[in-house]
Amino acid sequence: MKPADYGWPPGIKCATECTFEAWGKPRAGRLRVSGDRGLFWSAMPLILVVDDQPSNIHALYQLLVDECEVSMATSGAEALAFCSQQLPDLILLDVLMPEMSGYEVCDRLKADPRTRGIPVIFVTVQGSAADEAQGFGHGAVDYIPKPFVDVVVKARVRTQLALKLASESFARSQIELFQRDKLASVGRTISGIAQELSSPLGNALISACTLQDDLAQLRALVQAGSLKRSDLDRHLRVSEEGVGLVLSNLQRTLSVVDSFLQSTADNFGDQRRSFSLLELIHEVVAGLAGALAAHQVHCELDAGDDLHLLSFRGALAKVLSTLMQNAVKHAYRESGGEVHIRVRPLGTDQLTIAVQDHGVGIPPGMLGRVFDPFFSTRFGPNRGEPGLYIVRNLVTFALGGQLQVESTPGVGTTVRLTLPLISPEARRATA
Repeated sequence: MKPADYGWPPGIKCATECTFEAWGKPRAGRLRVSGDRGLFWSAMPLILVVDDQPSNIHALYQLLVDECEVSMATSGAEALAFCSQQLPDLILLDVLMPEMSGYEVCDRLKADPRTRGIPVIFVTVQGSAADEAQGFGHGAVDYIPKPFVDVVVKARVRTQLALKLASESFARSQIELFQRDKLASVGRTISGIAQELSSPLGNALISACTLQDDLAQLRALVQAGSLKRSDLDRHLRVSEEGVGLVLSNLQRTLSVVDSFLQSTADNFGDQRRSFSLLELIHEVVAGLAGALAAHQVHCELDAGDDLHLLSFRGALAKVLSTLMQNAVKHAYRESGGEVHIRVRPLGTDQLTIAVQDHGVGIPPGMLGRVFDPFFSTRFGPNRGEPGLYIVRNLVTFALGGQLQVESTPGVGTTVRLTLPLISPEARRATA
């Protein structure tokens, strides 16, 4: 059949699924790609029937042709060649075929990332429970014994097509949801950066304007020849104060920018390498010894045997340091306490690191915002820090792990990291 026979909607360039007006009524379908037909519109799901017996193919064709587009192959090689050119929505596959069995065909389909998602139903005379188990073991989604019953075949085909359509719809909705969440996250990040930069930049601008006005007054006094020593001293004091305010606010601005630059391992000059986890933790704790002592916070390490990682050392050091500083600054606000670091292996290729305090905790209404840029449970001069925003970016994108926060007001907070022993370089990206 020609593309026009399928009601190809005019003007469509690229789509996987849509609804269009044809012959006065909506028709749903898909654009397909075929080696011999090119891009064409199909208003019905495509089923590939694979059987070495023409009579079986003919029977299944007559049974399904009213509801599906049916293509046929009489051998495993023909089926694989067909799938290399065009992806069917469902395959009805015989098991006992010469040269290449249905099991081998299914194995090859499942081994190819392009075809592994195609559902396969075995249709065969081998109908024992052991045969069915073997078929499912090769990746089939259903098993129909011969001689087959028409209503059973139709029901199971409809079920698998409905499941496939639902799965594809769910996948699309997840992608759309992820994109919306990503855009919302970008918006929150930009808003957070703008809010944090507006204050120091505004203060620097006010100070610069004050300096400009004071210099104009000084120039007027000099030009009039009426400048006194007391006037000069006053103008020098104003200039010193103004320059100090400009510098301090510009340093604060640079600190905000630098915090976001540290959201990826790239900006640590970090390379993936092998290192001892216990050695790294001891270095981080030693680097925070002054802050721990000043806040009367004691660190307890429970690590068991040492673990070696092939990962980004600088990124993990930044994560642990930030978590420790958060506990010191926010968990124990008046009196000292303890911070526990627990390290445990997880299976053969992962580990967990839990950083736990027994401080004030995070109110339930705020727990969902802990990863927002510059979020803090307290107000004051130290609240403008990206905190867990940076930690999440580094754990997810640089270290290839996951992050979980649990907190109970008055009991404390636990931040749990799940990390691979070998960080996947492919996941390094900027959030």
